[in-house]
Amino acid sequence: MKIQKNILILFLFISINAFAQVYENLFKDEINNFTVLDGNNPVQECILFTGSSSIRMWKNPAKDFNNPKILNRGFGGSQIIDLIENFDQVILKYHPKKIVIYSGDNDIQEDKSAEIVFGDFCTLYGMIKAKLPNAEVYYIAIKPSLNRWAKVIEMQKANTMIHEYLNSKSNAFFVDVFSPMIDISGKPSEKWFMEDGLHMTDEGYQLWTKILAPYIK
Repeated sequence: MKIQKNILILFLFISINAFAQVYENLFKDEINNFTVLDGNNPVQECILFTGSSSIRMWKNPAKDFNNPKILNRGFGGSQIIDLIENFDQVILKYHPKKIVIYSGDNDIQEDKSAEIVFGDFCTLYGMIKAKLPNAEVYYIAIKPSLNRWAKVIEMQKANTMIHEYLNSKSNAFFVDVFSPMIDISGKPSEKWFMEDGLHMTDEGYQLWTKILAPYIK
């Protein structure tokens, strides 16, 4: 019995370490590419856009907002925990003046509750304020995609919790893209999305640019 228990413990140890290695390498290539793009002198005091694929696939936000200080450091498939785990490489080293975050969408798709998403966001926000106390934080609401409409209630719940939290903070803003993406049918318009019903079209990004413009002066 003792031998079986030891084998089980060993198996769990190996499994945990294997998972840790897979997790460590999950975004390694994308984050290493950031270092290549940065060269020897990472942009400092920029307006940093980061988060999941809705940021990564934003072709040229610097051009859209006519602001060369905007830096896109989104990495596809990421969750809020991934911003936490890669905080130094993705956020801190740029010492941004403003941080625009889109994350939480993939979290809920992976069956995390709104409470977990909110808790992770609070952790990330706390890290930002501890290391970059003067940075302004802008959280883009989890969007109402056609592909993930079945999760919309949990997404709205997470949005509400984060919105209320940021309302109590200084230099922190909740950017509502959810409501403008809903049409008169009560569901998101197809024009915002590619064929997969998840990733956005140019028209979708034009809408986001319009909504974000007052914040990105």
